[in-house]
Amino acid sequence: MNNCPVIVKGNNVGIRIIMDETASMELIKDELLKRFGTKKQYCENNNPIQVTFEGKMLTKEDKEEIIFLLQNTGLNIQSKKEIEEIEDTHDEEDTVPNDKDGLFYIGNIKNGQSLEAKESIVIIGDIEYGGLVTSEGNVVVIGHINGEVLSGCGGRENTFVYGLYQEGY
Repeated sequence: MNNCPVIVKGNNVGIRIIMDETASMELIKDELLKRFGTKKQYCENNNPIQVTFEGKMLTKEDKEEIIFLLQNTGLNIQSKKEIEEIEDTHDEEDTVPNDKDGLFYIGNIKNGQSLEAKESIVIIGDIEYGGLVTSEGNVVVIGHINGEVLSGCGGRENTFVYGLYQEGY
């Protein structure tokens, strides 16, 4: 991993710790201490976050050591028990589907035209006045949105519409 034994990336629920598989645990812990500091500089009243580990295969004890180290910097790490409780309260339909499969549409949606998609869709073009796009997933428009765009059709929650240029909003 290019002389960097650890990469830390944030996501919507916490942080990902990506480790060089050849790095020692001591080197990884030292690098994390450099990144997060040894003082409780983070607000202890913040929302709990999840930590995921990637790259290096870790034992349960290794993971617990890293979590303990992060907690000592003031990060509010969500316990495995809390994560399991949250996962148990979600139904299959409540979880956000994996949108690795999506559609691309290249062209403009003109007045009177409509486009429907069950998946998320990226439109490279404009949605002109009188045009309509509906999707059960997310909609990203690389162009002007002058028409109507609806995401989350079919009852799916946590979807969004994003347009580079949105007029009339």
